[in-house]
Amino acid sequence: MLEKDSKQTKLPKAFWALIGAQVISLFGNTVLRFALPLYVLNLTGSAALMGMVIACSWIPYIALAPIGGVAADRVPKRIVMAVLDGIMALVCLCYLLFLQLFDVVTLSVVSLMILYAVQSVYQPTVQASVPALVVPESIQKATALVSQVSMLSGIIGPVVGGLIFGFAGMGLVVTISAILFVFSAILIFNAVRIPHTPLPRTGTIVRTVIGDLSEAFTFLRKSRPVIFKTILLATAFNLVMSSFITIGTPVVVTEVMGLPNQFLGFAEGALALGGLVGGILAAALSGKLDLRRSPIALALGSVALLVLAAEALPISTMTAYTIVVGGLFITMACCSLFSILAIAFVQKETPEHLIGKVMAFVMCLSNCASPIGQLLYGIALDVFREMLPLVVLCVVVISCVLTLMVRMVLRRGLTE
Repeated sequence: MLEKDSKQTKLPKAFWALIGAQVISLFGNTVLRFALPLYVLNLTGSAALMGMVIACSWIPYIALAPIGGVAADRVPKRIVMAVLDGIMALVCLCYLLFLQLFDVVTLSVVSLMILYAVQSVYQPTVQASVPALVVPESIQKATALVSQVSMLSGIIGPVVGGLIFGFAGMGLVVTISAILFVFSAILIFNAVRIPHTPLPRTGTIVRTVIGDLSEAFTFLRKSRPVIFKTILLATAFNLVMSSFITIGTPVVVTEVMGLPNQFLGFAEGALALGGLVGGILAAALSGKLDLRRSPIALALGSVALLVLAAEALPISTMTAYTIVVGGLFITMACCSLFSILAIAFVQKETPEHLIGKVMAFVMCLSNCASPIGQLLYGIALDVFREMLPLVVLCVVVISCVLTLMVRMVLRRGLTE
């Protein structure tokens, strides 16, 4: 019986091929998403402008994520991912061709917007592929592995991207990313086989899309309201805490501490390493960790964010930097653990024909606050840079309050 259960929960080759393609594609994506806003910050010295660049790039992601969910459920997922990798490679090529012809800020905004638009379809497709490739008992483990790939790319991407950008410039960063996207597309098209069952259409394409989205939204609101409430609170978390990390980390490291870009790459790598550790914990505790207790991780991650005020302490810059890196690692490990548990729960509770759309709603709603938060924090950190410890304290306090609300929603919703 144990041998039979082991065979049933073994992850298939198609899943591992998907993981390999994700490693390649996400590394190229992470390098670009790290280097382009940093390029703008280096050229202008303005945190507000960097925040605007990142905020604008989120707009197409939020707008197109629900449509990406429909595509993930209706179009063969292998074709969707391969085509999108090809589009990202084309964006890199266009950036290199137009770099000398257009304003760098404008070109960076447009490039990031296209990359994020592609990701709005790509990520729901990946998440929807997991339940189609593995048995229900392995979903949390598989979801943790997908998350670990993302975090591993986040570890290597910023570090390598910072080094390449610091020593060789933006051109080589974009070239490397383009090559990686091409390799990912080839691997997906030739090695990833995902079962696909065509769904019936309800009329024109527009009516079909509207009908699909309406069905998914009804499921969230009426069948499993605990999922919908948790998504709304995750949106608030992204507004308050995640946006602050995105803008605050480069400002603290490069502007307040005055350290080179390579040090920012290591700080971003610490964030990704923390996420990787959180994913490892989620995989190791698969089937053992109760979702009701997971808000404890959010509380610990919120408190750990206090380290971004370490520069105000009477210590050396490098000591403060070390403290910041350690705190960011803890914050991301805790947040990643909670995120994986929540996503695995959603995947298990959602019908197969709705999984792509529901995951798209999860990503869309949880990320819709990011552009607003990044823009506001960019302005706030320009205006209140001398009062950074107070800003950090406010972020931590609000995050802790949101954690208590998550705990209440999960305890009541999971009981019902």
